[in-house]
Amino acid sequence: MYNRIKTKPDPSSTWTFRYSPEMLRHIGMQVENLMSQYSSLKIYKRAIERQLAAIATRISEHDGVLLPRSVFLLLEMRGSGGVSAQLEQIASIVDEQGYWKPQGHVPNYQRQDVYHLGQSAQRLFDDYTVLDRRIEHVQAHLRHIKQCRQMGSDTTPLEVFEELAATPDLVSVQNRVDAIVQLLGPTKQSRWFRWLLQHRGRNKIRSTE
Repeated sequence: MYNRIKTKPDPSSTWTFRYSPEMLRHIGMQVENLMSQYSSLKIYKRAIERQLAAIATRISEHDGVLLPRSVFLLLEMRGSGGVSAQLEQIASIVDEQGYWKPQGHVPNYQRQDVYHLGQSAQRLFDDYTVLDRRIEHVQAHLRHIKQCRQMGSDTTPLEVFEELAATPDLVSVQNRVDAIVQLLGPTKQSRWFRWLLQHRGRNKIRSTE
């Protein structure tokens, strides 16, 4: 029979990162920026969808889901004649959003140019899908924070984190704030925000040692 040895918990294992009021306000701004980016991408995605529907009607193709990869595959096979106006609109949108588009105007496009434009449009759709999932998780965490802190459902992310910044105790929502910070990770952050993620990461590693 073996005696169980009782060990004292390592203080570092219960270490919790403390967010300063400045950090919390900055997180709120980052959440607002992410949601603004999401809203813009959603508008542009719908604009491309309208052009894809117009192209499908023009080439008498109504089957299947209207995704750039499927519509542009058809254009590669049959040519892009008669849909230059729609392709110009799509090219303008992807270019405005920072995705690559072929040089020149659509009437001068080669078949390979049409293929690459379709790739850029599909990439915008794929990025939207990824961002949509992230926003869904962020909003779920925000709802939990609002419920815990008895905030109105219409409280904006900026207001949520402003209120958290004014409250020294984050114990009840600490995990939710941590999760939101992680969800903000892939966005284009400032150098200060990247430091925050790296600093939290180092402390997390230290707490598990």
